[in-house]
Amino acid sequence: MSKAFTKEDAGSEEVVLPPRPRSTSGEKRYITPEGYQALQEELATLTASTPREQARRVQQLTSILEEVKVVAPEPPDEEHVYFGAWVTLEDEEGAETTYRLVGADEADVRAGRLSVESPLARALLGRELGESVRVERPRGAVEYTVVRVTYRAPSA
Repeated sequence: MSKAFTKEDAGSEEVVLPPRPRSTSGEKRYITPEGYQALQEELATLTASTPREQARRVQQLTSILEEVKVVAPEPPDEEHVYFGAWVTLEDEEGAETTYRLVGADEADVRAGRLSVESPLARALLGRELGESVRVERPRGAVEYTVVRVTYRAPSA
């Protein structure tokens, strides 16, 4: 689950992220079924915080759940990258990394969940197995090759 949805012991203050701004023209943001369920579960189990913190987070979660659109990934094939895919990339040095392309409200790069709004995810959407993408980063450009695409959770 995203760090935005967990309370970590960072002294006595809890870091609460502000709610994401509403989409323009009433558009819904996308979320996977698993991400939606995680938000619903958090909303249902908010008991560890003070009433004030709890009320604020309930309000945030309620707003998010009203605004998102659940999209179950059912692609026509497993050779193209679409929303909800687990994509394994190989960088220029041969190192492999796997990300799942998810909605912004469930993204957590450290957990392997990459927002579809990120530059890398945008470059990957629609690409196919074996295709390469070049992405500009603050430390310079990097090229990735799509080496695996699946729409089922990888085995742990």
